[in-house]
Amino acid sequence: MSIIIAGGGIVGITLALAISHETQGRQLVNLIEASDLDMRFSSDTPGRSIALSEATCTTLSAFKIWSSLEPIATKITNIHISDRGFPGSIIMRATDYNVSSLGHVIELKSALRILLILLKDAPGISIYCPNKISHIERTKDFVRVILDNQRTLCGTLLVAADGTSSNVAKICGIKQYHIQYPQRAVVATISTQLEHKGWAFERFTTDGPLAMLPIKNGYSSVVWCQSISNAEATYRLSDQEFLIQLQKTFGWRLGHLENTGKRKIYPLKLQIVGQNISHRLILIGNAAQTLHPVAGQGFNLGIRDVMSLIDTLKIVWKNKKDKGDSRSLQYYQKLRERDVRTTIAITNGLINIFSTKKALLVIGRTVGMAVIDHTPQLRNIIAQWTLGWLKS
Repeated sequence: MSIIIAGGGIVGITLALAISHETQGRQLVNLIEASDLDMRFSSDTPGRSIALSEATCTTLSAFKIWSSLEPIATKITNIHISDRGFPGSIIMRATDYNVSSLGHVIELKSALRILLILLKDAPGISIYCPNKISHIERTKDFVRVILDNQRTLCGTLLVAADGTSSNVAKICGIKQYHIQYPQRAVVATISTQLEHKGWAFERFTTDGPLAMLPIKNGYSSVVWCQSISNAEATYRLSDQEFLIQLQKTFGWRLGHLENTGKRKIYPLKLQIVGQNISHRLILIGNAAQTLHPVAGQGFNLGIRDVMSLIDTLKIVWKNKKDKGDSRSLQYYQKLRERDVRTTIAITNGLINIFSTKKALLVIGRTVGMAVIDHTPQLRNIIAQWTLGWLKS
């Protein structure tokens, strides 16, 4: 029987392509997406960009996906981490770790357009789009999904990859817990006087972190997290006023900030589920955990969900077992538990540490950054986590 995937975002499509590749299309996959994928990704307007760790790129390469995405990706060759208003910084260079890059940045909409082409050509995958799931019935031996057009799909395993507001989680009664950060993220694409040359910047402020990521054609992608009131004010600024305020916060490492594209604003929250498995159900990606964008680990964590699920399915296929039985689900959960818990703790901790104005913590983080930058062993640990090599 089939594996049913709910959600045609980047994680859901990656999982479908990975299953198709690993089984050469022998494992049937039904992928359901509520929106019209062709319309959703047809616009040429630049949108959000995401950072891929080197380990994520390696995983995508193993599934024969990376070769299609690499032409639109920009290498991160150096990372500069700083704390606004305080001395000390951390600099990581790819050459220090004998790699060509510390990761890559891709524009999400462009990546999804390419993945959609791969999806339509991949063997063993049926796409139901645009279709919403209206009912889910989980029996002892299979799961039955009824779509909004009354079409019925049956499989042995349902994978929820339908994002933060997971419809599958709601229908199946999966409890979701969230912390609403008192912040918003303002996102934009800008051009700069100096070439970025593969430099990525993370600048912490007491109002929230500011990330500047290198993207194609010399542009940089801005993710500026601020308090709700400041973010909304920033969003409403004229282009010139926005660039002036961004220059004050970021500095002059890329010279004069020259032009900006259309800005978008997003709420920020940490959301987790009570359990990422249930009877014949697995939740992955943002449906399982939604993170603050600091350090850019959300997508990478979702891809590690995919990799762990593929590792689980390989054992199931080899031993001809039931893909959705409790032992298979528990094995997957065990693979993911520590990594998810650790990544959430680190990202949440970064927000708390760098948002505080308490004198002792401010002194501690300033000294800490200086110590890390001058201690190769400590800097190596951070680099390995950034690369995705550090095993949680």
